[in-house]
Amino acid sequence: MDPIPEPTEKMALDMGVERDQLVRGREIYMANCARCHDRVLPGKIDPEYWRGIIPHMASKADLSKSEETKVLIYLMAAHGTVHGMNLEH
Repeated sequence: MDPIPEPTEKMALDMGVERDQLVRGREIYMANCARCHDRVLPGKIDPEYWRGIIPHMASKADLSKSEETKVLIYLMAAHGTVHGMNLEH
């Protein structure tokens, strides 16, 4: 399986956030999403699907709104990195 992308300064710059926010989003994703299913590579899922499914999954994982937002922004940034796109949140 391909590794889940590590947050980079470029990802943070592209998303207009601090790298620490992406690091935390990845940590939350890594710690919570594998409890119920395999981790999905961010680049394999369409950004609109992430936007639709993350609120539901965050609720199941009992994430705060802040944690949910960090995960979503990380996934958008990681998707853009995989596909060479500049995705805004």
